[in-house]
Amino acid sequence: MEWWGPTNVFRQTGDLLHLLSVLIILYKMLKYKSCTGISLKSQFAYAMVFTTRYMPTIFRSHSWYLLLMKLFFLGSSYFIVFLMRFKRQWRASYDAKIDSFKMRYLFITASVMALFFHYDNQSFVTEVLWTFSEYLEAVAIMPQLLLLNTIIEQGRKWELLTGHYVFCLGCYRMFYVFNWIYRYYYENHWNWVDTTSGIIQTLLYTDFFYTYIKGIAKLKQSSLPMFQETVQGTKGHD
Repeated sequence: MEWWGPTNVFRQTGDLLHLLSVLIILYKMLKYKSCTGISLKSQFAYAMVFTTRYMPTIFRSHSWYLLLMKLFFLGSSYFIVFLMRFKRQWRASYDAKIDSFKMRYLFITASVMALFFHYDNQSFVTEVLWTFSEYLEAVAIMPQLLLLNTIIEQGRKWELLTGHYVFCLGCYRMFYVFNWIYRYYYENHWNWVDTTSGIIQTLLYTDFFYTYIKGIAKLKQSSLPMFQETVQGTKGHD
């Protein structure tokens, strides 16, 4: 098994942004013992994305790079869900009332589409699971975006690290769209499932990108119209 495997600058940049987004949220949660402003429903959806995408083929990875990335995203996603769901300090800062998106609609829609609209290959189950993960990832951010929008409607501010996390996550998918365009022109490779889902996901971030960039610009002018610094979570013992 080789170390890197086939890749390009757009894919590597996307992977690094994805990695950075997870490191940001882990830093916020572990340092401040808080998950304020983070959607548990989105985190659970990402855990399902990585499980259905990686588990069937995780030990058939063509490079150490892919294997390590898969293991990291799988482990970190379940670790985040575990903290938010079962550990008292983090659970106390989670606001379930505003994390109100109906997840069943996302899971049912992604499941039905994966069954009827997928690539045909020798492994039906693996292909359906992979396609399901692509469709689900395209919309997994919706609960998080709704939560942030609700915070603004309530007259509150996002925490700075939460904004950075979502921004990096959106940029990761945008660079993957660039990766697919590059591969189409230079490698004659085209996959309509991941390209379509990636474009849809990037479009979902459009309003957030505008709000985030506007908030950062005003932040540099010594104003905090959109962001607040992360505050220390509730002290306590597990």
